[in-house]
Amino acid sequence: MPYKVLELLQTREIREKLTKAEEEILDFLEKNFSRIPDITVLEICKEAYTSQGSINRLCKKLGFAGFSDLKFSIKEDILEREKYKKESITNTLFFIENINMKEGKKLSQVLKDTPRILLYGLGASKITATYLQRQLLYLGFQVIFISEEKMLENFNDFTLLVISSSGETLRIKHVAKSFKERGNTLLSITKRGSYLDKLSDCSFTHNISIDKLNVITREQQLHMIIMVNELVNLLHFG
Repeated sequence: MPYKVLELLQTREIREKLTKAEEEILDFLEKNFSRIPDITVLEICKEAYTSQGSINRLCKKLGFAGFSDLKFSIKEDILEREKYKKESITNTLFFIENINMKEGKKLSQVLKDTPRILLYGLGASKITATYLQRQLLYLGFQVIFISEEKMLENFNDFTLLVISSSGETLRIKHVAKSFKERGNTLLSITKRGSYLDKLSDCSFTHNISIDKLNVITREQQLHMIIMVNELVNLLHFG
């Protein structure tokens, strides 16, 4: 359900021209949004230094019958916002519960003893990999993001950290296998039990099924970002 009032207050996309007094009332409503269902129009008049008539005229310009109608819609917006927050928290907790945090600590310990690091990722995971590179550079690590497979052939005595949500794409498999066969150390942030996980010397894994998800959902990286942030925190504070 789209918000009836909250979006109006945030965007101010209102067809009718508003007076300065009405703009100030909007400012008050936005600042005190969560309180509005529990206070009277007279209390708003007193706190916002305005009149009941000004509030009623503004309500009509916003498309409501009056203040009671506006108040009811604000209450619906608040309930919808709280519902969305709860759903978001539930989704995030689901991701966290399906991440092996103990493996994150082990990977952080390996990285602390790794002088030179290469990072590799494809698609959406490429964005996550470049984000991790920035964080590692801030922490003083020598880290290079590899954008092309060919570049890996020119690096010796480096450790490769591959980021892949599925750990099963053909290019990821080829890169990981080729690098490992040259006697190098392979690390990963990936799905538990995947080809990449099994091939890695050390991996930080999640257990979130992505096989049956649609394309957009498969590309989402919230669980990978959570893992990267956990790793960075362990390196920084652990």
